[in-house]
Amino acid sequence: MKKLLLLALVAFFGLNAQAQDKPEVITEKPAGTETVYKRVSGKMFFLQKGEDGKQKLSIADLAKLAEKGQPAGDLTVVTAADGKTVYLKYVLSYASYIKDDQAGGWVKGTKNGNTITVPAGQYILYGQFEDGEYGIRVGYLELKGKNFEVLNDDITFTIDGNTAVLNGTIMEGETQEDLKLKMLGGYWSDDQSFFCGDVETVFSTDPTGIETVERGANKQVVGETYFDLSGRQLSKAGKGVAIKSIKFADGTTKSVKYIGK
Repeated sequence: MKKLLLLALVAFFGLNAQAQDKPEVITEKPAGTETVYKRVSGKMFFLQKGEDGKQKLSIADLAKLAEKGQPAGDLTVVTAADGKTVYLKYVLSYASYIKDDQAGGWVKGTKNGNTITVPAGQYILYGQFEDGEYGIRVGYLELKGKNFEVLNDDITFTIDGNTAVLNGTIMEGETQEDLKLKMLGGYWSDDQSFFCGDVETVFSTDPTGIETVERGANKQVVGETYFDLSGRQLSKAGKGVAIKSIKFADGTTKSVKYIGK
């Protein structure tokens, strides 16, 4: 079966035999200015074979994977000469683990101010497989009952200093019965079935990732911006965990975890 995702970590079948009218997949790096953002927090969803042999939805904490020496690939953003057109590689963390970069297609978007907007439904892979011709598309997925529904909403990221935040994802609830889940996901184009997904992802150009406030305590703070874990900017910090982006007088920025009480 094509949906045995563990095979995706080894190889894909016959990607060179493609139809002439196949969807566009941007595989070559576009020209422009490159910015690399490391994944410093977030959750990755994927299917994994259980002891009973069935595929089950699994979740991994990206920060813990990095601590174990298994970091997800970086999000790379290339800004074209017009300053507005952008290309993103590895918008899905799971795709960065696939051998030989098979699902490493670029998606195209636009940048307006500090917001990157990417039209949903773009392909990061397309090819001829053993059971047909299809590919992997990218968009928001929302859990409805036991299945994921593909949404047509534009994908957005917020850039603030050296930090990028994936917007629009939600993971709430204490049990399976009250779970509310919306992720940025990859899905198979032939039947829109789930491939992988990301929730609450935060990226940083700082190689040390999200740092503590004390590291910047000796510099003058000139501004602070708060984001929730779904990437939405907050008017002020409330109770619970948030991401605080600190701007200093020397022009540098730092992103820190903030816990409101």
